[in-house]
Amino acid sequence: MTGTGTFRRIKTSRVGDVAVLTLASDKVNALDTEVLAEIAAFVDLCGQDSEVKALVMTGEGPVFSAGLNVSEVLDNEKSHTDVLLDALNLALTRLFRCPKPTVAAINGSAIAGGCVLACACDKRIMADEARIGVTELRVGVSFPLLAVELLKHACGERAEQLMLDASLLDAGEACRCGLVHQSVPLPELHSAAVSAAERLGSLDVRAYALAKESSRRAALRAVEEDDGPERGSS
Repeated sequence: MTGTGTFRRIKTSRVGDVAVLTLASDKVNALDTEVLAEIAAFVDLCGQDSEVKALVMTGEGPVFSAGLNVSEVLDNEKSHTDVLLDALNLALTRLFRCPKPTVAAINGSAIAGGCVLACACDKRIMADEARIGVTELRVGVSFPLLAVELLKHACGERAEQLMLDASLLDAGEACRCGLVHQSVPLPELHSAAVSAAERLGSLDVRAYALAKESSRRAALRAVEEDDGPERGSS
């Protein structure tokens, strides 16, 4: 894969024909404009590289991602917030629309935007000791429409209650509500995610891409047709 040497805030690697994107921006793998741009760019590279069959996303250290830096949203002018949210929407959209299989290996806390980022992946595997949830309402910020649609795509009718409860779920709760598909002990997470990616990547490439496109059309159309004035944070 070419072009990966330009990334400074994420780490990239390969396991056979599976590309691995590791969030490594800071101690909590926060999502700022630069990190989000690098995520979008790497997902694009994976989508265009015929040697990459699938993508795994994980976090470095004990945290998957704590989401956006809320103070960056609350303490800055609207123009700055809009740039940050545009970068978030771009990264989420690129990941959600990636034609190849994507697997989130949730190694630690996936909070707010970190949770939504995982929801943009096809399959979510979580370490037993990790926590996950959308906690925006705890700090008084709302949800971008794309984040809402991604949660609805992942959890169906339970998405609204997840947003309103603003709680962090343990692995068992997350599996029961559909937020994640499987939990494993942390030492097994990487191999489980790569194995899942390899299995999905072995399916017919064109059929897989068409199935994803068809199943996600309604969520993407809802975002494209929205003309509401409110913007949120995640």
